[in-house]
Amino acid sequence: MKKKVLVTIGSVAAVACLGWLAARHAEHVMLDKSIDSFRQTLGPDASFTYQKAWPGLLGRSVKFTGLVFRQGPETITADDAEISKIAAAGEDARRIGRLTFRNFQLADPAGSLHLDTLALDDVTMPTKADEQHGTPAQALEIRHAEAGKLHGFVSSLQSDLSARSLIVDDYGPNEASRLEAHEAGLSTDVAPQRHIKAASIILDGLDLAGLYASLSSGTPYTQHNGTRDIQIEKLSIDGTTPLLRVGALHSHATRTDANEKEVSSLQGLELWPDVPNLSMLPALGYDRFRGSLVLNDTHDFKASKLHVEEFSLDAPGMGRLHLDGDFSQTSTTTLLSAGAADMQVQSLNITYTDHGLVPRALGAAAKARGVKPEELSAALQAQLAPQGSDPKAVMPQIATYLRQPGKGPLTITIRPPQPLPVMAIAAAMSMLTTTPQMAQQIGLSIKAP
Repeated sequence: MKKKVLVTIGSVAAVACLGWLAARHAEHVMLDKSIDSFRQTLGPDASFTYQKAWPGLLGRSVKFTGLVFRQGPETITADDAEISKIAAAGEDARRIGRLTFRNFQLADPAGSLHLDTLALDDVTMPTKADEQHGTPAQALEIRHAEAGKLHGFVSSLQSDLSARSLIVDDYGPNEASRLEAHEAGLSTDVAPQRHIKAASIILDGLDLAGLYASLSSGTPYTQHNGTRDIQIEKLSIDGTTPLLRVGALHSHATRTDANEKEVSSLQGLELWPDVPNLSMLPALGYDRFRGSLVLNDTHDFKASKLHVEEFSLDAPGMGRLHLDGDFSQTSTTTLLSAGAADMQVQSLNITYTDHGLVPRALGAAAKARGVKPEELSAALQAQLAPQGSDPKAVMPQIATYLRQPGKGPLTITIRPPQPLPVMAIAAAMSMLTTTPQMAQQIGLSIKAP
């Protein structure tokens, strides 16, 4: 009896081993067919090689060592890789359920990228158009990606980038993507030298594939309709000396075919004297600018008009500036952009409350002229408000304010008879001391407390 049991167990074990070997053989056959099918979708300018490949459980995954993928000028390598949920017969061979990599590297003319670890979910591999078979081009699409210890180089910026961790959702052409990075950095040693760091960055609603294409080719980035959110914590920008610090940057925008509305804020803002136009800070007794900023505006695309609901700059120890107004003939989407100087002013309201800046400025001006502050004040009063002048006129109102800046806010209103460029308004205001009639030409009125 015992002998029969042993024979039976031995027979079952032998059949199981043969079945396992047969299954593994079938899995290898399926694997080879899947890889061949995948290679056929790549096109003539692509190749896919590896040192070793073996199937996972039930043939629905495969592991590689020494993986190399090339397509045109782009090369991807990884020490180890695993592909799960491989496309079965009849499915699109370009679609892959999950990919994981160790020591992942990407190189192309746009730059290079190295990741210690990378995991991708629901991936569609890129392919070029095949006119002979009527197959359209397929761009890279990724539903979800997570990476650890990122290092890269962006050729167009001649800059290095890095991050401790990175998460990307919905990457693809014309997709509203989401990116979350921690301990991120961008650094360039090409003049002007810049080193940018952030404790965390969250970008939600941007077309990251379009942004990458813009950086790669140098073409303008095209914005899409929808909502966009940006959150950056502990941002710093340094050159050879510190330039900028921001404790928190938050920005929310909603874009349609008709308009774009934006609400943004900067908290814990610090700017050093090496920032353009701030070199006078030490002369005023400040080692840096410290403050906060709030911006709320709407860009009307059809009317080519920018309405600023609020622009507030609050600097303890200096003052508080509040601005609102309407601007026309503008292509910029926000007041804080390089193109803002070309906007046409329709109306502008400015309120300034001093917290110590004006006396310091007067003191610095007196020192530069080699006179006492009270002597400079008397000279300004005589120049701006000569005897017999209208006390409600622009220059006498400025003189009144300079005598007692701490008494209350200074209000400035500009209503030009016809829209004027921002730079023309600034130029006219700089000429007021010699040409007071400029105030009427630009519709300027000033009220002191």
